Formats: sequence, structure tokens, C-alpha cells
Amino acid sequence: MPDTDPSSLPPIHGSFLFEVVEPARFALVDRFYRAQGYKVKCAIHERVYVIADSDRSFVAAARLVPQSSGHYWLRNLLVASDKRGRGIATGLMQKLLGELAPHGCYCFALPHLKDFYTALGFAQNPSHCPEDILRTYNTYRARGRDWILMGYIQS
Repeated sequence: MPDTDPSSLPPIHGSFLFEVVEPARFALVDRFYRAQGYKVKCAIHERVYVIADSDRSFVAAARLVPQSSGHYWLRNLLVASDKRGRGIATGLMQKLLGELAPHGCYCFALPHLKDFYTALGFAQNPSHCPEDILRTYNTYRARGRDWILMGYIQS
């Protein structure tokens, strides 16, 4: 798919733009993560979202990994260190969550981000968590991760 004209992308805040990234451009997202100190590789079956600034440079990214249950596992929500505190992650998540229907989305949140996810409509330790996501979460917890299971289901 050809690059999307930046003027056709919906604005987030000011000159920031929301974009769904096609797999042919995943290497650019991988590069963004590496530049921020993360070793992430987007897989072809994932849904990848970014926020770009006016020159189309990525300033935030998030990955949705489809699960066998039909739900998504949100991974690697990240805003560039020099762009944090501007509501970019909130804007990205609001756009991303709006595109999920009818699927649910789950993440393993760092403890200091619990309120962030709660404000977006995620519930802590949801009782409706699919087995595939719960199994992955429990594996990480067994390895000593102190993450919090959060779930989002559109009503």
C-alpha cells in the first residue's frame, strides 16, 4: 500500500497524526523502538499503530497481537522520551481502542501505569480474561514480572 498522504490522517493533538502501519513499513516501527532503547520486532500478523509528527517521524507506537481467543494483546505502547507528558499516549490509545470493536484488548501494565489504563476504560484483573492471555500473563508473573493484568471490552 502506498504511503498515506499526511493531510488525510486524523489529527491527535496539534500537528500529530494517527496512522495504521502496513506490514511493509514495520521495519520503520522496529527502528523507532530501537532508537528508544527497546528490542521489538513487529510481526506480520500484528496490527501496528503510530503517532507521527508533521514530518512523518514516529513519536509513539503500539502493537496489537491477535490471540487465538479473538482478542488482542496490547504490547509495547511507547512514546519517544522527548515527547512524553503531552497526551500522545492517551490520544493513540483512544484512536486504537475505537478501532477494536467487537474485539477485546488486554495488556500487562507496569504498576505506575495502572491509573493511565483505568482512565481509558481498562479494568484491573478482569474476570472475563480469555485463557490464552491469562496463560501468557501467568508465565510472565512466574518469571518475576510485577505487571498488572488490565482488560478493555467495548460496551
